[in-house]
Amino acid sequence: MFKDISSNDEAKIFLKNELKNKKKSGTYILYGEDKELIFQFALSFSKGLTCKTYEDDFCDECDSCKRMNSLTHGDLEIFQDIKIEDVREISYRASTSSYEGGNRIFILKDLDKLNKESANALLKLIEEPRNGDYFILLMRNLDLISTIKSRSIILKIKNRSAEELEVTEDIYKFFRGNGNDILNYKIKNLSLKEVFIYSDIQKAIDDYIISKDIESKMNIYKGLIDFYKNKDYIGKAEQLKFAEDIANSCGKDRALAMEICNYMSYFIRDYNKLEKLLEIKHYITSNVNLKLLFRVFILEI
Repeated sequence: MFKDISSNDEAKIFLKNELKNKKKSGTYILYGEDKELIFQFALSFSKGLTCKTYEDDFCDECDSCKRMNSLTHGDLEIFQDIKIEDVREISYRASTSSYEGGNRIFILKDLDKLNKESANALLKLIEEPRNGDYFILLMRNLDLISTIKSRSIILKIKNRSAEELEVTEDIYKFFRGNGNDILNYKIKNLSLKEVFIYSDIQKAIDDYIISKDIESKMNIYKGLIDFYKNKDYIGKAEQLKFAEDIANSCGKDRALAMEICNYMSYFIRDYNKLEKLLEIKHYITSNVNLKLLFRVFILEI
């Protein structure tokens, strides 16, 4: 239920008012740093749109809510890493009748990666949605063509605070406010004090790609921090090797490459240098050679 989400009270009130107004269709953009939390809000709103006993909040107990929780509801469609063929598939499904005779929800994740062709196709789809069709677009920031934004209801989902997550500021900063990572860290009862040296970064990334375990992810972060603290004492050849180790381990996982660049960008306080790093990082979503990109990125750090 909305009341069980322990943050973003304003966002909860806003979405509940949207449900109260009973709009016949709509397009919503939910954006923010915490992808898991954003999806939780999207799914909660979806449950509100389909709950059989909705009264000021979804029940989380009816058959519809339970199937939403298990992502098996007939009128819930989730798409990720949207390409032009996906937009065509969404358009086709939106042209058909509802499976269960009620509202249909299309959740589109990671819209930050949307290219111009796909964005223009998506615009045509959301301009005149059929009654009962709701499009929920999820993204980290609002880097999207203005015509889509102008036709959408935009809602920022803020990161949960250290107080809400019941951790110290040091722990909160280490995880950059990522609520899901912090919760996993608390469950595992791990330590931030154990050092992980930067020269072992490849092992940490390889372990994480296989396990997706929070401990491996923490080792990546620790390795990046160790490199940054010691970078003035590390020769250029060793810095380039560090960059190549990251690129080689990330391989085709550009989402992880982006996450690593984002994490290292937090270290920078010089605005001009940060602007340059953000420009370099932007090319990750294209077909640029990752090894070359990380060489430039690491030397610029």
